Parts: sequence; C-alpha cells; structure tokens
Amino acid sequence: METFDLKKANRELYTAKEEPAEITVQNAIFIATDGKGEPGGTGYQRAIERLYGVAYTMKFALKKAGIIDFKVPNLECLWFGNPNETPIAEWKWRLLIRIPEAVTEEHLEEAKRQLREKKGIDASAVRRIAWEEGRSLQALHVGPYDTVTSTYEKLWKSGVEQGLVPKETGHEVYLNDPRRTAPEKLKTIIRLPVEPGPVSP
Repeated sequence: METFDLKKANRELYTAKEEPAEITVQNAIFIATDGKGEPGGTGYQRAIERLYGVAYTMKFALKKAGIIDFKVPNLECLWFGNPNETPIAEWKWRLLIRIPEAVTEEHLEEAKRQLREKKGIDASAVRRIAWEEGRSLQALHVGPYDTVTSTYEKLWKSGVEQGLVPKETGHEVYLNDPRRTAPEKLKTIIRLPVEPGPVSP
C-alpha cells in the first residue's frame, strides 16, 4: 500500500523563506482541538498529546484495515485575536494536524474509542474540521517560539505595503520537535490570511 504524504503533496504549505511571500491556501481537512491559555502550558501540552494520540491511532488502524496509509504531518496551531490586547492566560488557540480527506468522522470516532479503552485517554474534544485561509502571506521564523512576534510584525508590514488587510488569525506550522532542537534553531512557518482593503498604518 502506498503511503500518502500530505507534506509532499502540498509542499508550498510546509516550506517557506524568511522573507514574506504570498500563497493561496485551499480548503483542507484536519483533526483539531481548541483551548485557552499560555502556549506550552499544561493544557496546551495535554492537547498536543491527545491530538497525536488520535492521529497515530487512526493511521495504524486504517493501514491495518487496508483502507489508507498516510504520514502524520507537522503540528500546526491557529491563534485567535490580538495577543497584545489579551492576557496570556486568555489566549485562544486551536491545535491542528492535517489528515487525508479519505479519513472520515467514523474513523475519528473509532480512534477516540480505542484511545479511551486501551490507554485511558479522553480525546472527546478532538474534532474533524475543514479550514481554508485563501490568500495569505507567510514567512519562516528561525529561533525560539517567544520571538515569533518579530515575524508576525514583518508579515503585517508587508501586507500594509501591498494594500492588504491582515486578519487576526495567526497560523503557525512547527517544523521541529522542541524536545530535540535547540531554541535558536527552531523553525516555524508563520502565516496570516489577508484581504484587499484600506490599512491603518
């Protein structure tokens, strides 16, 4: 059975340069879980564990059943609202892992059942969603996660210069495992959806 590689099929979404570039992000299917609080905090880490637990349980079960085999791609996160105007404990986020469209709601529910029965993990908050950003700007950030603001500012400035209005839904794609990578070498793709319109300086 051929292994489906979403990263290879959508290379432009998982590679970027440090200078902002415009891309168009089509509709895609993800498993996702929402939360609120500090990035990297306890709730955030537990949500990551649940999400990966579901992803790999589905992967192995569907491969064993001869339905589909796929590589689990990078962890992603959406950040809602303006972090400069919100206390860190109130930051709202949505963790995402992209999955093939052939992976159905029924496959997801079965994976959650298996996790609960075999490992005692409650993944009931994990959902199957569609997400589409359309016209966007993105750039590669190299360095610790707590310095990504500089790349967001770079993207915002690039949008203003092009007469584009950036939306307040930051999208981050994590290209490294922070447990195995030095903070200064971490690579994160930062993406902002944009639309034409007047922009206040």
